[in-house]
Amino acid sequence: MGPIVLSIIIAIGCIFLKTIISTWMGVNRIWSALKKVSGPKANWLSGNLDEIGSLEKYLSAVTNLCQKYPKMFPLWYGPTNPVLMISSPVVARQFNKSANTKEILIHRFTREWTGPGLLYSNGELWARNRKLLTPGFHFDVLKPYMVVYNECTDILIDKWVKLAEVGKPFEVLEDMCLLAFDIIVQCACSTQLNPQTHGSKHPFLVASRENTTLTEARLYNPIYASSFIYGLSSSGKKFYSNVAYSRQFAKEIIIQRKAALENQDNVNEHRKHLDFLDIMLTAQDSEGVGMTVDEIVYQVISFLFAGHDTTSSSLSWLLHSLAANPECQKKCREEVDNVLGSRTNLEWQDLAQLKYLTLCIKESQRLHPTVPILGYTLGEEMTVEGYTFPKGMDVEFPSYVFHHDPNWWEEPWKFNPERFTAENSKGRDPYAFIPFAVGTRNCIGQNFALQELKSVVAKILQRFELFTPNSSFHHIPSLVLKNKDGIWISLKERC
Repeated sequence: MGPIVLSIIIAIGCIFLKTIISTWMGVNRIWSALKKVSGPKANWLSGNLDEIGSLEKYLSAVTNLCQKYPKMFPLWYGPTNPVLMISSPVVARQFNKSANTKEILIHRFTREWTGPGLLYSNGELWARNRKLLTPGFHFDVLKPYMVVYNECTDILIDKWVKLAEVGKPFEVLEDMCLLAFDIIVQCACSTQLNPQTHGSKHPFLVASRENTTLTEARLYNPIYASSFIYGLSSSGKKFYSNVAYSRQFAKEIIIQRKAALENQDNVNEHRKHLDFLDIMLTAQDSEGVGMTVDEIVYQVISFLFAGHDTTSSSLSWLLHSLAANPECQKKCREEVDNVLGSRTNLEWQDLAQLKYLTLCIKESQRLHPTVPILGYTLGEEMTVEGYTFPKGMDVEFPSYVFHHDPNWWEEPWKFNPERFTAENSKGRDPYAFIPFAVGTRNCIGQNFALQELKSVVAKILQRFELFTPNSSFHHIPSLVLKNKDGIWISLKERC
């Protein structure tokens, strides 16, 4: 063995050893704090993975643990990935006083896909991006999107007229996914991909679905926590191939738009509205520096993924909730009829008048939180409930548990929109209901999402009655909340 080869082997060995020691020291520092907090006993190799079980059992297991440890408890996702699970909204509020940043394991895996966009960036980069992107969600920018909501929902309705004639139940998530993707790609990039007519075969949608499944599976294999090792596996090769495609797809859209912006004579020739991409390409910080193409790529991927995945889940659960509660559906439809009259297209000013529908949206988000577990990393050392926790510790807020906590919600498994009236909301801890996360890291697109939910569902209710063959559900945590056997509805066209 030559001296050069030997030197390389020694160097690699030193780096590997340093990584192991650094990881162990970090885990040991966090464990020193966690071991003072009561919680379930962890196995030296699997942590608490055996106790929390499969994805099907995960939410019920976490709920039971939160009941057993009513303030907080340590939970180990494998031998080196501990988090502090917060059981109470009151305690969660204390933790959120820290400068929290998102950096738990699933976020690291997803960031390898989306890049450090707004969802998964931290510190100064996140603060700069948030400031640059916030104008893109101003109401003046959102108002023109009503045209997109109306047109895309009309395509859906034309498809559903045929389903109503057949009268058989169908799984609604697929159609909601295509609808939401149709909307977000037009609002974000003014790009026509026609997914509702071409189906779910668009490569970006395929890549998104494959990487969602791959990321979920990766969580349950501690060996794959290493990106290097994961990249050697067949799953990892597929994952990173999808990453490469997604980034190239976004980059091509950006380069085309950038060229169009440089030709100001033609930039608005075929455009209906200012979109998120316009904001990103023209935004500048206080020093006059804009976003690079790569930075915009990360934001576009984040918007396209989060903008269709979370919204399609919310829409599906809302339609199921209304189908399973016909009296609530009837009240929503009467409200829509009163607001729209003979009109079929919604206008911006109509949305504020859909007050009961808004209550139903909130109740559906409470009962079926799109993101059932919110993850953060402490941005500073802090003391809560007499325990001191170091900077860098991962904490999780189980919004799913908070949303079903009988201490805050009477009959928590009952669909009851009236619980969100102003009168009934008095005295409720604000962290008992966190559908769009909390604090400075709340969802930047929540107004966009609510506007879309109201518009789509109002048009559907104006045209159809909704039914479901099964009002029960078995929640499964994916990157978003799903139902074990799918979300099924049937339709009847109104006379």
